[in-house]
Amino acid sequence: MIKTVGLIGLGKMGLRMALHLSERGYTPLAADINIEAVKTAEKQGILSTTSIQDLTRKVPKPKVVILSVTAGKPVDSVIKLISPHLSKGDVIIDSGNSFYKDSQMRARSLKKKGITLLDVGVSGGIGGARKGACLMIGGDEKTFKKLEPLFKDLSRDGSYAYFGKSGSGHLVKGFHNLIEYGYLQALSEGVSCLQKVSEKEKINLDLKNVCKTWNNGSIIESKLVKYLEKALEQNPDLKGISGSVFGQSQKEMEKLVLLAKQNGIHVPSCKAALDARKKSQKKPTLSGSITNAVRNVFGGHKEWAKQ
Repeated sequence: MIKTVGLIGLGKMGLRMALHLSERGYTPLAADINIEAVKTAEKQGILSTTSIQDLTRKVPKPKVVILSVTAGKPVDSVIKLISPHLSKGDVIIDSGNSFYKDSQMRARSLKKKGITLLDVGVSGGIGGARKGACLMIGGDEKTFKKLEPLFKDLSRDGSYAYFGKSGSGHLVKGFHNLIEYGYLQALSEGVSCLQKVSEKEKINLDLKNVCKTWNNGSIIESKLVKYLEKALEQNPDLKGISGSVFGQSQKEMEKLVLLAKQNGIHVPSCKAALDARKKSQKKPTLSGSITNAVRNVFGGHKEWAKQ
């Protein structure tokens, strides 16, 4: 049974996954090019280094290396760095939001070297990374079965599933994220309307109380409503939160909207949510501020502050 794993990327998700695995009896060996991230991990008992190659060499055979890095070029860059130090029987787990076609391409390339890539979509935000998440898994089934105890320990109460061939995990996670765009946009717009109308009608609604009520047995009861309640509790006036919504997953969502169109499926609500985020980048909106506030609670997202 695998008990020592490599983990590359000590950002919002990676560090929390490392801590979670450590508490479950694993020895995570971590790496990040950011020296401050490494120092933070070391202070919390996670063996860490700034050398990705050194980390990969130190992971015992068969090597299992989890990637917790931004989708796109960073994934390819890391794979290029670590693959010379991997061999037949070793496994790379991409736990980011990669586009499923990219995962399929990477899996085919690595398979020629005897290395397996599993695409694993992770949902649950920073809380899920720390205490157990929902995992959507694709790739070689034999490898999945071999590593199933690891996935069980990474998940929350067994909330994981194997969906099939390479790319299927990231495909499921991709549309999960697109649906999230739609849900969150509708919630943000509805609450924006409540605020504006209540001000005009001099009703002065307590929006935090509205969310608390909605999240106690209503049809729209959900984690997103709970997160909005928490965001309003922390910052009732959304002070300092921009109305421009940014995020690295936007390009992946654009690809999924196009994929839906190519398959004859019309996705107006998801496309509208995507378009609303893009428009907010030029013209900030109240619903954009609400969306940012919620994303910060569940995922620690503060992209608006970096623009």
